[in-house]
Amino acid sequence: MVAVKLDENLPDAVADVLGAAGHDVALVRDQGLAGSDDSRLLEVAVAEGRVLVTLDLDFGDILRHPPAQTAGIVVLRLHSQTLSLIRRCAIALARLLDLEPVVGRLWVLDETRLRVWPSARPG
Repeated sequence: MVAVKLDENLPDAVADVLGAAGHDVALVRDQGLAGSDDSRLLEVAVAEGRVLVTLDLDFGDILRHPPAQTAGIVVLRLHSQTLSLIRRCAIALARLLDLEPVVGRLWVLDETRLRVWPSARPG
């Protein structure tokens, strides 16, 4: 089980999918954080020990939002933000959260692949 915080730009279907997979989901809008700037959202996610999941590509900027001191940042980078595609990515994300370490990392998940920074390097 992974604790996640969903940005306001994600539909409730993502919360439903992640919750059904056993993850602990908190919604930005339920906490009165809708409209908050990116730094504030990440600050709250860090304080709560939650992975921030968003469609906001600005979170992919590791200089502005370094993932090292976070529970993780997941950016869904979709070429089309249809509900069905977002839902399919949420299903993939639910599985990946159980398989891959996300703490201190930036994940960029698109329709076909997961990119991870920093990548795991063989020892």
